Amino acid sequence: MLIKKQLSNLSPYFVGLILLAMSLPLSKYTMGLFHFFLGLVWLLSDIQTSVQPTTSSKISHIKRLVISIPKNLFLKLQEISKNRIAIIAISIYLLFLTAFLWGGNTQYILTDLRVKLPLLILPLIVFSLKPLSSKQFQILLFTYVGAVIISTLFSANALFNNSFNDIRQISLFISPIRFALNICFSISLLSIYMTQNPQLKWRLKIPLLVFILWLIFILFKLESGIGLVILGALILLFGMRTIYLSSNVLLKIILGILLISGPTAVYFYLQHEVKSFYHTPEISFESLEHRTSSGNLYKHNTTDYPIEDGRFTGLYLCEEELKSSWEKRSSLKYEGKDFKNQNLKTTLIRYLSSKDLRKDESGVLSLTDADIAHIENGFANVNYIENSGLSTRISKILFAHEVYQKTADPNGSSLAQRKEYWSASINIIKDNFWLGIGSGNVTSGFDDQFNKNNSLLTKSNRMESHNQYLLIGLSFGIFGILWFMFALIYPAIKTRGFRYPDYTAFLIIIFISMLSEDTLETQAGVTFFAFFNTLFLSQYDDKLSSK
Repeated sequence: MLIKKQLSNLSPYFVGLILLAMSLPLSKYTMGLFHFFLGLVWLLSDIQTSVQPTTSSKISHIKRLVISIPKNLFLKLQEISKNRIAIIAISIYLLFLTAFLWGGNTQYILTDLRVKLPLLILPLIVFSLKPLSSKQFQILLFTYVGAVIISTLFSANALFNNSFNDIRQISLFISPIRFALNICFSISLLSIYMTQNPQLKWRLKIPLLVFILWLIFILFKLESGIGLVILGALILLFGMRTIYLSSNVLLKIILGILLISGPTAVYFYLQHEVKSFYHTPEISFESLEHRTSSGNLYKHNTTDYPIEDGRFTGLYLCEEELKSSWEKRSSLKYEGKDFKNQNLKTTLIRYLSSKDLRKDESGVLSLTDADIAHIENGFANVNYIENSGLSTRISKILFAHEVYQKTADPNGSSLAQRKEYWSASINIIKDNFWLGIGSGNVTSGFDDQFNKNNSLLTKSNRMESHNQYLLIGLSFGIFGILWFMFALIYPAIKTRGFRYPDYTAFLIIIFISMLSEDTLETQAGVTFFAFFNTLFLSQYDDKLSSK
């Protein structure tokens, strides 16, 4: 009944918001389209009330409508100028607009400003139009969650059909990191709705719980480290909030036990995974076989080849047989590259080791055609396909760290790369503490700093901070980062937004994501932030004003 009633009186503004909300997890292309649609709605709204129809021709009437647009726009901007929260929200975009003062790569600045347009457009639209009713806002949030669930179904199809070369590719429509943020927020919205509505019947709670568990399952399969960290932080912080607010002593005790046992279980699980990765059986080299079934000599190298999943990848290695047998089964050269541009022989050796096969002719012959395709596509471990999840993610991190320790080459490790990015960022900030270098000089600034640091990062891996706070700090200096933090926190305090669990969950997701990602540097990330931040501020500012 609620949905039917709302559908019978849909406004173009509400339709535009719903379509944009659905685009967040489903299409980065329609995000721009529906921004444009909302912009048209904003420009044309309220014009009919200021231009009365006359008996003159339709063309004359249309002319008066067009002429009235600038006046209508001026009135809207005048109204927004009186709203302090709106001005502060818009000021985030204005901060990036100051990049022209530093100069640098003008094309980079223009592209950056285009990507960040939602930070300007959405506050202008939302704060100058009538806030949604509580029911409309609820429908909007549920429509968004529904779109996220639909997106996960496409991901599940790719996952179960093994139609990916990298597990992150199961995020089909937006980057896996932004997808993880959407999943975490959807889990939060469903959990809050289920727990904050005691009158909700169990026949409705059960499907909600199923959706929550499904989203958590996809999040684990996505192997998103930041997503899992955010999920853990949300559980911990909201559990502590519930303990503080609840008057039920039994509930306090149960939650307290869970909040203590949960992190403890995670600690022991991680400890077990690390031990399992590095723990190898005792080896007596005298007892190892020294020749293949064809009579060729094995190499047993436990020094140059790293440990992986509790195995020495360098045992039972006969490259002579490995090369000849591989090139009989694949068109890719043994000494060449796989489709991920990795050394193919390394991929092959690791893959055979992960299947507990010897690195010789018999091992290659034991591989199925699917295995050969996986190796060609750059899968270095069978578990990356068959057992994706948290354990596999930990294994990838540990292996990359093992290689980094042996070679000092950060290119194979996302954590090692981030260390390089953060180190370069901090050095740039130290040299440009007060005013920064301007976003137009970011690319050249990082290249220079990587060279100064003698970084081994390849050109393709030389990226920016992977930390939004550091990136703004090095771009605009101490004053820029202070204003950015003020613009994030003050509106939430002013509107008492932290009293509302949905907005609190959203802010936690944003604050944590910015620690390891440039959240505002992509269309999907900046739209996710600008859309929900603006809507929450508008809704709760309106509630505050109406009191």
